[in-house]
Amino acid sequence: MSVKTAAKQSKQKRSSSRFDLRFSLLLVLCVAGLAVLFYSVYGQRQQDSLQAGEASPQLYRSPVDIEVIDQIATEREKQQARAQIPPVYSAEPRLQRLVINAVTTTGLPLAVQDFIVTAYESPTGVTEDEIPDLITEAVALADAERQREVGLVLRQILIATSQPNAQLTEAAREAAANAVKPVMRELQAGQIIVREGDPLSADNLAVLEAVGLYNPRAELRARQIWIISASILLALLLSLPMAYAYRRLQSRLSAEQLIFLVGLTLISLAAQRLALLADPSFLFISLVPLLVAVLISDVVALGWGIWLSVIIAVLMPSSALLALLTALVGVISASLLALLFKTRTSLLFAGGLSGLAAAFAFVVYHLLIGAVVSTPILLSLVWIIGGSTLAGILALGLLPLAESNIGFLTDFRLLELSSPSSPLLQKLLIEAPGSYQHSLIISNLVEQAVTNIGGNALLARVGALYHDVGKLKRPHFYVENQFSGENPHDQLSPHLSYLIITSHVRDGIDLLREFKLPKALEPFVLEHHGTTVLSYFYKRALEDSAKLDELNFRYPGPRPRSKETAVLMLADTVESASRTLTEPKQGSIRALIDRLFEQRLQDDQLAESPLNFHDLEVIANTFERMLTAILHRRIHYPTSEEIQGLKNGRNSRRDTALPAS
Repeated sequence: MSVKTAAKQSKQKRSSSRFDLRFSLLLVLCVAGLAVLFYSVYGQRQQDSLQAGEASPQLYRSPVDIEVIDQIATEREKQQARAQIPPVYSAEPRLQRLVINAVTTTGLPLAVQDFIVTAYESPTGVTEDEIPDLITEAVALADAERQREVGLVLRQILIATSQPNAQLTEAAREAAANAVKPVMRELQAGQIIVREGDPLSADNLAVLEAVGLYNPRAELRARQIWIISASILLALLLSLPMAYAYRRLQSRLSAEQLIFLVGLTLISLAAQRLALLADPSFLFISLVPLLVAVLISDVVALGWGIWLSVIIAVLMPSSALLALLTALVGVISASLLALLFKTRTSLLFAGGLSGLAAAFAFVVYHLLIGAVVSTPILLSLVWIIGGSTLAGILALGLLPLAESNIGFLTDFRLLELSSPSSPLLQKLLIEAPGSYQHSLIISNLVEQAVTNIGGNALLARVGALYHDVGKLKRPHFYVENQFSGENPHDQLSPHLSYLIITSHVRDGIDLLREFKLPKALEPFVLEHHGTTVLSYFYKRALEDSAKLDELNFRYPGPRPRSKETAVLMLADTVESASRTLTEPKQGSIRALIDRLFEQRLQDDQLAESPLNFHDLEVIANTFERMLTAILHRRIHYPTSEEIQGLKNGRNSRRDTALPAS
């Protein structure tokens, strides 16, 4: 094994290792993101396993002999203790002050005043029943001659100041209830606590907790663990399609492009989760299928959209079937409509039309279940259509970002680049018109051939248009741009001419990058000559030195590695050689094509391309048909002088034939 081969394999291994690491990190991110989304829905819905009033999920028996609190008997004892506590009375301060002021200002004997004031200053106050006895005792304290007077005054000014105090009464009764000792009862091992299906009471739950058969805190933790585990497992399961897509698309897309799509998907799902909190019908998840359809293909977008619809249904457990139906119709419509028109604004139309389709499915579902179209349903339709339209707007806004910063090449961009008004093509047309016409013919040949063998015809056409832009650096050194008949290579050595001619490949790459054109066009510039020999200059060099190695006159390559660039090489070779045919008949054109194809095969220029012999036959037939049409033999159109001469000659003969008068 050569050093070059070993270095190449080592480089490929390092690249594969980096890619696998990115894939692993992205898969972990995808699983984590989906798990968080699922937990945000189902983690909020968890409840204790057992609740009073619910049916018992199973038959519970006591595992051991144990004493447990008899909640009912204990509560009965507490109620009796509370009932034995009479109402607690307390004095009303305002009434106390009123009576004491009246007693001290009515001129009653001091002994009577002191007795009455002392009685009314009691914290419990004076009840209505105590007033007659209080008056009798106070009258007895007065002199005999004033007893009648004292009695009359006291009957007028004494009122009850003691009133029931609800707060103190409740506190006293609560204290009495708390003082009651729990009533215990014995549970025998195997004794039934509650039967399956019987309503659970608070007493049942307390007994189950006492014997260790139920722990509400442990049950809550266990449910959280189960829900987290289920969220992770479901996220892992739903990440498998993403992993499959990643593996299948890695040959078509770069790691950065795949990371962009997966990241956009997760961000869109997170935003959709928040939007569902506002309204369950606010669905804009068709944003991702719209972009995938444009950036990759409608088939991939269909699969991506179905996958997203399943996730949306999982995020909406209360109406999973309706969410699945609405989302499916929306994303499928968006995927199919995204490429319906060949303009960027088709994303807006696709978004709006997919919203209408989803809204129609929403209405049909409600009609099927017997619902009547009402204001809430109409409002939901507005949310659905608005969400899909928003998806189209967002997709239109994100498309330039994906094209310019992430390197995606869309049909929209290719159509724009194929326009003659494209800046670099305009420059080629003005400064190197011969190279432009050559590229234009080549693009038509390549497009038809690639279409017939099942390749990317639009990409091939655009790549062919730009494959010779490097000739802009020194246009007059290429024969198609030499209009004066002078060839500057006649004054140069073959080696210098070789360097100038082959430099148009490197110059073409520089121009593509200067004008910030997609990287997908670079292989067309790099590979359209492969490692072929510049035979004209090699022959000139051999005339000076017969020992010259042809390797010094080969293009640097690489050789074509795709159908499109391989067809471009063949078209470039055939079209240039066809200009030398003196009699461009169909037979001579086909013989030329077969000879040039055979040369490229013998030179191993197609060894790295996926073309097979059937493809080569199809390409040869296409080139033959098109070049025959382009190079067909044209009739000679007479000049006006020739026509006038013929007319004059005919008139002269006619005059000669007339008889003499």
